[in-house]
Amino acid sequence: MSRRLSLPRVLTAAGLVALASCGGTTAATPPSQSAAPAGTAATAPPTAPAMPRSVESLVDVVPSDAVLVASLPQAGALLAGAPAVQEALVEELAAILARQPGVSPDLARAVVASLDGAMVFVGGEASHGGAVGALLGHGCAAARFSDRAPVERLLNGLPRETGEGGAFALRDDKDRVFAHGAWLAEAQVALLCARPEPLARALRVAGQREASFRSSALFQAERAKDPWLALDLHRMSSGGATAPEPGSRLFMALPMSQDTPGLRVELAALGPEYPRLGTVLAATDHGAMAKLPSGALAALGLSFQRSPGKTVSDVLGAFNGLAGGPVAAAAAGALAEVGLDLGDVDRALGGEAAIGIYRDPKHKLALADGGRDDALRHNAVLIAITAADAAAQKKVFDAVAAHMKRTSKKVRTRPGWVAGDLDDHNELRAESRQGFVLIGAGDRSYLAQVAARFGKEKESLAASPSFAEARARANAPSHLEMYIDRQTFAGLLEGAAAASFGALGASPTLLSVTLAPSDRGLELALGGQGGVEILGTSAALAVYGVRRYLASAKTAEAKNTIGAIARSAVGAFERAASSQKSVPPSSRHLCKSAAPVPAAVPRGTRYTPSSSPGQDFNQGDDTSGWRCLQFNLTMRAYYQYDYRAGSGYKGPARGGPDPGKDGFEVSAEGDLDGDGTTSLFTRTGKIVNGKLVLNPEVFIAEEME
Repeated sequence: MSRRLSLPRVLTAAGLVALASCGGTTAATPPSQSAAPAGTAATAPPTAPAMPRSVESLVDVVPSDAVLVASLPQAGALLAGAPAVQEALVEELAAILARQPGVSPDLARAVVASLDGAMVFVGGEASHGGAVGALLGHGCAAARFSDRAPVERLLNGLPRETGEGGAFALRDDKDRVFAHGAWLAEAQVALLCARPEPLARALRVAGQREASFRSSALFQAERAKDPWLALDLHRMSSGGATAPEPGSRLFMALPMSQDTPGLRVELAALGPEYPRLGTVLAATDHGAMAKLPSGALAALGLSFQRSPGKTVSDVLGAFNGLAGGPVAAAAAGALAEVGLDLGDVDRALGGEAAIGIYRDPKHKLALADGGRDDALRHNAVLIAITAADAAAQKKVFDAVAAHMKRTSKKVRTRPGWVAGDLDDHNELRAESRQGFVLIGAGDRSYLAQVAARFGKEKESLAASPSFAEARARANAPSHLEMYIDRQTFAGLLEGAAAASFGALGASPTLLSVTLAPSDRGLELALGGQGGVEILGTSAALAVYGVRRYLASAKTAEAKNTIGAIARSAVGAFERAASSQKSVPPSSRHLCKSAAPVPAAVPRGTRYTPSSSPGQDFNQGDDTSGWRCLQFNLTMRAYYQYDYRAGSGYKGPARGGPDPGKDGFEVSAEGDLDGDGTTSLFTRTGKIVNGKLVLNPEVFIAEEME
């Protein structure tokens, strides 16, 4: 069976990863499957109704009053154009499953390959819960499989307590029930819920003894075959005075067709505190956005076009509910300090603004170690605001520039231009041009290059084939337009991230937002091409980023632990020195070397230290080993920990410090990905003039291995 699977299967597998991880990564013997111990009987599998024999669609297991539903029904559609990304996601999830006790790599791949659609939902019992915990407590996941055999093999190997029919309760490594599920064998559907009550309801719905989500106002039948998400914002809120009113909702869908898949979002946030922007702003064609320089990673067009009879004061007033007070009055007060009023701004301000985000192509965007700091350099953001009246534009610009010069010592000005220095060779600048005010921030020299190209027809976004292609499919006019050039972004990446990103192809993304002229609150619709590509982009970077994040979280264990062992070495030395005051400082000794724990470097797994006498961290005596150091570790560890005194150090062979015959080295060596190449972390110390001095630096080799 092909493993080139869709995102629906991948996301469904994520639920099974959590289900399969209940035993941890290194448990030796599965917990008992006997009856629950005293005090936990109430968590046993509920008495289930007769198991449904067929389920037409996964939506038919969701109660009608569900407040959150996410559906991923199609297999093989999402990310169909990016098989490399699919393969990476599938392999990652199969690898996670394969690390669980009793799950072979072949079984893990078979389970992931069999996933054929999923749905996550939260029942109406969580209404007005307010807290994430309340939602999770009423949450369930449902998954359909094309092959029942590997799923049943997986379930049979899990620590669980079976109930009537196909119901069961899953237990963790401390033999505590933490989830409830059911396997509808004939329908080849698995259900997993946090509590027994939501599971019982889902089974009643599946058996047609209770209404399904098909009868909910949130359900859109025309999108049933597409991936979609529906939220009842009113019932999910905490129910306070500022909560969204009834009818507030969010619906998102990724329509699948023979053409390029798109994205559709409908939002209704109703209530007096939500801005009624659709009544005060009109849509535009975003001509200013097309004048931005080419090469933008992303560009955003915003409408400032006031509706007939509306002013800037009316636009600001739409935000009074959110701000809890008159926004226009506050803005007028701030402008008065500069010598302006809202009327000046209203006369000067045109109908559009455009924002372009750029990165100097000479500097690749590294996402590896140290890349976060570099990502903040060599960038530029350019904002272009259209002007409606030249005289008003000059008045507003000159007043703001004069105020900046009065209030800051780092401001440079000349007619129609003002700039202020920021840290690390960056600057903030503004420029008044015919019909536009340009505001920019970023790397000083690169920002100047970007600003100089604004408005030059042959160097504009409008002249870019990818932008022209995207705009040709846009439904102008709109209130907001967002363009993402994934080809340009991919060209800036390096390493594994570039490979994953490049696999998604080079088509651009353009999304448009249109506001409804609603007097009930904020109502909008978002649509356009590239929604799946955005999702794929996120998935591609997530595969890379999540791996590094998880590895970084694990490396924190190594850094923290070797620091603790080094401090224990100092403490042991000082205790020995205080008890041997008559001994010359040059004759005082460190604890002698300890046996490494565990004996072999863990490969892609965790080791649980033994608490038995004479084992692991209980080895040694008053002058040697872990007992001399008075150090113990009881938690499961990804690394082998070692303490060596006087010689035999691991670090020098890999470029680390050598503390010599009067020193010690604490090390952590691991193999997180199990490929045979190890990472190494060391911390050293040395006796100097009778005192033990710690090296403040941690030496690291191959950190993410």
